[in-house]
Amino acid sequence: MRIEKIGNATLYLGDCRDILPTLPKVDAVITDPPYGIGFPYEGYDDSLENLDALIAGFMPWCLANAERVVVTPGISNVQRYPQAAWIGAWTWETTATFGKLGYSQWQPILFYGSDLPGFGNVNGIIKSDRIHFQGGAAKIDKSAGEVHTCPKPLEFMVRLIGRFTRSGETVVDPFAGSGTTGVACHNTGRAFIGIERERKYFDIACRRIEDAQRQGQLLPAEPAREA
Repeated sequence: MRIEKIGNATLYLGDCRDILPTLPKVDAVITDPPYGIGFPYEGYDDSLENLDALIAGFMPWCLANAERVVVTPGISNVQRYPQAAWIGAWTWETTATFGKLGYSQWQPILFYGSDLPGFGNVNGIIKSDRIHFQGGAAKIDKSAGEVHTCPKPLEFMVRLIGRFTRSGETVVDPFAGSGTTGVACHNTGRAFIGIERERKYFDIACRRIEDAQRQGQLLPAEPAREA
């Protein structure tokens, strides 16, 4: 296992099923695990059998040790996860992917725990169960090059973090990949703990978070709010 501390971020190189039990309780888990649909990851077979093993290995810790758990599981195998407190939607207008009912223009957001307090808005944005994008590459962002099999857009992670966490809280991503969640946490004033098993992705994540910290916080942190 390798540990890198970069400012307010801590990154672990290793399997989340081994590392999560060593961590303290946290404010939130926000993560985009493998989907079990055969994506070509480095050193990981994206099979249903392996997905089931991952879910059984990481979800119990998350549900027991985080106040809020937010998972973007893809559509195909969402039923394999524990029943959520609520299911939100991440929607877009592009037609880049095709599912069993035509163009796929949404993915579920599984939410576990109690939502942030307040009615109408949270952290200055509408308190909704939907995050919507108009046009553009809403689902997969290759702007940084071919750094990962399925890199999520930074703007989406910024909005997800802003919707489900407060400024100053600690966010864990057990499947950190190329570090998009970590960059989003830095840009919005959250502490970050990321876990990634593939050295290639881990090294990319470290570099991206270092670069983000050199640039400084891009968005003003919201004032801390009482629970």
